[in-house]
Amino acid sequence: MYRDFEMTRDSSLTPLFDNVESAPGFLLWQIEMCWQRSVNQALSSFDLTYTQFIVLFISESLTLKNKHVYQHQVARFSRIDRMMTSRILSSLEKKQFIERDKLSGDARAKLVILTEKGKEVLQRSLKAVSAAEEGFFKPAGPDFVKNMQDILSDCTAV
Repeated sequence: MYRDFEMTRDSSLTPLFDNVESAPGFLLWQIEMCWQRSVNQALSSFDLTYTQFIVLFISESLTLKNKHVYQHQVARFSRIDRMMTSRILSSLEKKQFIERDKLSGDARAKLVILTEKGKEVLQRSLKAVSAAEEGFFKPAGPDFVKNMQDILSDCTAV
C-alpha cells in the first residue's frame, strides 16, 4: 500500500509506497484498462463502445420496467453525468439505435426509445459481452461481484 508522502531536501514531494503492484487503486485501474480493451474488442463488430452498450442496455432495461424513460433517468442509473449521457445518446441516435422524443416544454427532458435496429444490436451484443465477462472475470471467484457491489454501495451517486 501507499505510505505517506515525504518532503525531500529539494522541497519536492516523493511518494513512498511499499509496492505499487499491491496498491488496490493501481490494481483496479489496471484491471479496468484491461477489461475495457477486452470488451471493446468484443463490441467492435457491433459498432459500439462499452459505454454505449451500457447506456443502450440501461435504456432498454429501464423501459421494460417503467415504459417511459428519460435521458436524465439513464444518467442517474448509470452514474454518468447528464452531459456525457446526452453525448452518448446522441451518438446512439446517429447510429439509429435509439430515438429521443421531447414530450414536454423542457428541451432537456427527452424520452429515450430503442429502435428495432437498436433492440437487435443490443440482443446480439449482449451475448458477446456476456461471453467476454464470463471469460474475463471467472478467475476472480464467486464473491467478486458481491465485493464490487459492497464497494460501490459506499460511493455517492454522480
